[in-house]
Amino acid sequence: MADAELDSGRTAGRRSLGLSLALACGALLVGSPGALADHDSRHVCGVKQNDKVACWGNDDEGQATPPPGKFRTVSAGYEFTCGRKLNDKVKCWGSDDDGQVSDAPTARFSAIGAGAYHACGVKRNTKIVCWGSDGSGTVSDAPTGSNFRSVSGGDDWSCGVKRSDKVFCWGDDDADVVSDAPTTNIRSLGLGTYHGCGVRRNDKVVCWGDDIYAHLSEVPPAAKFRSAGAGYEHSCALRLNGKVKCWGDDANQTISDTPSATFRKLTVGSAHNCGIKPNDRVVCWGSDDVGQVSDTPGARFRQVDAAVYG
Repeated sequence: MADAELDSGRTAGRRSLGLSLALACGALLVGSPGALADHDSRHVCGVKQNDKVACWGNDDEGQATPPPGKFRTVSAGYEFTCGRKLNDKVKCWGSDDDGQVSDAPTARFSAIGAGAYHACGVKRNTKIVCWGSDGSGTVSDAPTGSNFRSVSGGDDWSCGVKRSDKVFCWGDDDADVVSDAPTTNIRSLGLGTYHGCGVRRNDKVVCWGDDIYAHLSEVPPAAKFRSAGAGYEHSCALRLNGKVKCWGDDANQTISDTPSATFRKLTVGSAHNCGIKPNDRVVCWGSDDVGQVSDTPGARFRQVDAAVYG
């Protein structure tokens, strides 16, 4: 119970601070590096073509120091990272304050998704299991049913997508991120701190939650997309033609510095974004205060994930 109360207070404190600063000082102060999008959420990890993991950016808790071994995918949390190994078992590293590292199950998974202080995975039996902080029901309220194909972690909330394209979300409902989430016809999801975005079956983007920086109202209405992601105060989506479209707060040039290049994959971080080009090279843009842009490796990558949580 004490851990739950601590987690709830921690979440509420970050949220109230953000709103107060936004109202008092405007977008430039809120979006400035380090104001809300904490350094601890500014790291990136990816799986290279040789199945080894490389990370860059903030490493205060060891979240950017991956273990040896070969992996299929990685998912970056607030001060930790989890990876799915070639044998489909999960290995996590970094901060273990809430058991998000040491409590990782020994089961085999087909998908994983890290949140701020928790992580979830879809087991081979298509059921979801979560571990780490349970302050907002992020662990105990996980769905008990089966037939899930993917899971994504938000700040203190998560969503799973079933094989039928139905969505189930749980955890902290601040900014209505749980209650306003779409429930059907969703192909993929990308969750941020206080808002989420997804791509429907018709390739259109839908976003929900906090709209203080027009995360919802500026969603591109006409274009078709293959994936979408939500950051701290901005969103981005990858068009079918490989071009990236971003919208929301631009204080860290997460929007205006968007490359004109073509990408095959996209990940949205707290105040930075990264994409994998057709030649498997990674390009990042936005805030670079801890090297999350300039320290991007020159290796070839299969998958990459940027931490979001503020």
